[in-house]
Amino acid sequence: MGITVKNAIKKLKPDVSEFVMKELEKLDSKCYLQRHESDYRFNIHQKENKKLNLPTSGGNPCMRAYVYGNLMFTEDNIYLSNKCISNSEALEHDSYRSIYENQYNKLVKQLEDKDNEEEITKFKDENFIKKDEDDMEGIKITDDNVDEIVDGLLSNIPPFSEEYIKMFSEL
Repeated sequence: MGITVKNAIKKLKPDVSEFVMKELEKLDSKCYLQRHESDYRFNIHQKENKKLNLPTSGGNPCMRAYVYGNLMFTEDNIYLSNKCISNSEALEHDSYRSIYENQYNKLVKQLEDKDNEEEITKFKDENFIKKDEDDMEGIKITDDNVDEIVDGLLSNIPPFSEEYIKMFSEL
């Protein structure tokens, strides 16, 4: 069962700007969030959530849906995660890695401009999160990067099928 970005923000109440909230809510037009094994990590699924015959880590195909991103929530922020939670029902789409790496590299470039260890540590603390228990890392979603993140995610999610559109237009 999924949740909209708007409802996840309302429920988890991260301390983010109105602009970040409104931009992230644009994902609701094509996506929903799915929680897996955690209270704070959400895979981004296409609403249609088509299951395809996709390979598993063992090489055997099974019916799975693509996941187009992952958001990590804290009390203070929302982060774009370095990876999605893949399992027997979900597989990270190939497009996601480049969206994350593009944002990560921009922050690393800003980090290179810092002069001393104190500035570097402060910048890392303000912009990155790391969860050692599952090797997940995230970059903070801010007013400066939210447009590009949302546009990147939405542009990689395929359009709805004619059958899906027809089904909901008849309701």
